[in-house]
Amino acid sequence: MTGAAVAVSGCLSGSENGGSENGADSLDDDEIFEDLFVEGTELVLEFTEDSSVDQVNVIDPNGEAFAEQSIAAGVDRETIEIGTEYEPGEYDVVALENGDEQTTQSVTVEPDVRITDLRLGRNHPDEMFEGASDREIRSEAILTLENHGTGPEAAIRLAFDGEIPRQTPDEDEYEESGIYDMESDFSGHADAVVIPAGEEVTLYSQRRPFSSASERVDCTPETEYGQFEVTIETEVSDEVTAETYEVSYTGENLVECDIEIEVT
Repeated sequence: MTGAAVAVSGCLSGSENGGSENGADSLDDDEIFEDLFVEGTELVLEFTEDSSVDQVNVIDPNGEAFAEQSIAAGVDRETIEIGTEYEPGEYDVVALENGDEQTTQSVTVEPDVRITDLRLGRNHPDEMFEGASDREIRSEAILTLENHGTGPEAAIRLAFDGEIPRQTPDEDEYEESGIYDMESDFSGHADAVVIPAGEEVTLYSQRRPFSSASERVDCTPETEYGQFEVTIETEVSDEVTAETYEVSYTGENLVECDIEIEVT
């Protein structure tokens, strides 16, 4: 998968999944695991000094084997790749020594992606990606996504609908993601943008939702008002992330239009 994420701002504070801040159940009485948590796209296992386990098995929410990891003697930290094609929910982490189960701890691995900011390139040209053309600056949007969950996620489609110059075509008519690919030299569409647990990413639209070449909306000196919706489809969660915005158009035409937006 190709990514389109810009700088990650670091971990978001707090947790809304219960248990400890990292999504794991309380480990106060555990003599093997010091901590269990998700970092980036990996499950991190931290062991106590007295731990002598030599294998860890991870069981997914459906009771199926998700991963098996050998643990070398003396290791106090190990990671297991989760990726962005997993079943969200509660995972059991089983510690074994010589094939015998020593303890089982559970950890919640579940994303919670939200759209926290939307800006227009034309109003924030300095925040557009490096090398953006004048057309891209005037017609594309900048979005900030935050993952407040305990599992990684990936944005796979960005769509705009409502009273804007250019709506996103239906998915059956237009299969590309609509997300600018920051890793491509050809200004293409990203296959996916990974959103690590507890972090935020910035992405850019790639379908010119605010293009001036449109007859769908009017821009007049008296100001025209409308509303539009932005949706993000993701790889792990079945739920679509969406946000609705009020928009106003003031000017002689869309080319010289002052477009302002605010969340409803």
